[in-house]
Amino acid sequence: AVLAATVEDLVHGDTVELLRLAYSVHGLSVDEPLANAEQEELVISTCLLYFILPWSQEELNSSAAIAEFLPEASEAYPGWENTKLWVEDIKGMLRYQDRMEKNPFLKNDNRFRSFTSLAQLMEQVADGVGLFQNVECNMMKNKLLDLQDEGQNDGRVLMGRFYEGFLADQEYWFTESPEYLRHLGALDDSDPSRTSVIVPNILYGRSNCLATSSGFHSLCCVNQCDALMERIEQVIAGPVASPAALVELVSTMSSDTVVAPRNLSSSLRQKLTRIAEQHAGHVPLHGRLFALWMHHAFPN
Repeated sequence: AVLAATVEDLVHGDTVELLRLAYSVHGLSVDEPLANAEQEELVISTCLLYFILPWSQEELNSSAAIAEFLPEASEAYPGWENTKLWVEDIKGMLRYQDRMEKNPFLKNDNRFRSFTSLAQLMEQVADGVGLFQNVECNMMKNKLLDLQDEGQNDGRVLMGRFYEGFLADQEYWFTESPEYLRHLGALDDSDPSRTSVIVPNILYGRSNCLATSSGFHSLCCVNQCDALMERIEQVIAGPVASPAALVELVSTMSSDTVVAPRNLSSSLRQKLTRIAEQHAGHVPLHGRLFALWMHHAFPN
């Protein structure tokens, strides 16, 4: 709990510093309230841009550069407009929380004109953007699964289909080079005639993370494999388990692409037995072979 609170404070501090940078790049003082809604929108958009796309902090370091880039921000980050709408929802939530303190006869909305109030807003953004970003991750996963051949359920997409949408200028995802995919462990070239991209490995890759400038946090897709392993660890409560115990447990576990309960195939059972034969009749839960087996059990 102490570690989590410490990291949270560091994230908030990093966010506040980005807000200061946003003020500075537009020549605004943190000690003075913003003059109008246009300045408010500009500062929020700039801070959000610096937070989500850290490279912009160096390359877009003037007010003119920011003003030129913002209309085209969706090209650099396709989720930009949706993220801005989400931030507006957070603003609405904070306004609602403060409704008892606001004079109902004042029509002007100056709630987010001070540095303190904008810092509160951006801290809320930093706290919630991970779960919001995961919605886009699920969209990306569904697009990848749609690229599989009919009846295919091995968590792989042929490389030609992976690049098909991008090459036709119809898709902004899936631009990673084959060299990067191989380095990431997301390229299956065991059969040269059917070189494929491994869906989970590319989904959880670093290229799909945002806000990576900080040394202590980044925003990546929520790894469903972690949740599955956590369930196994809770039930088994030990470093090893028998094949029978794992079959009984895994057959009751579901994911967003696997429905439980189910009967595990004879092939999966045999693979688990072979792992146990190499380890005195038990399966090490944190070994490479069991991790590979889990990928076959939950391929997508």
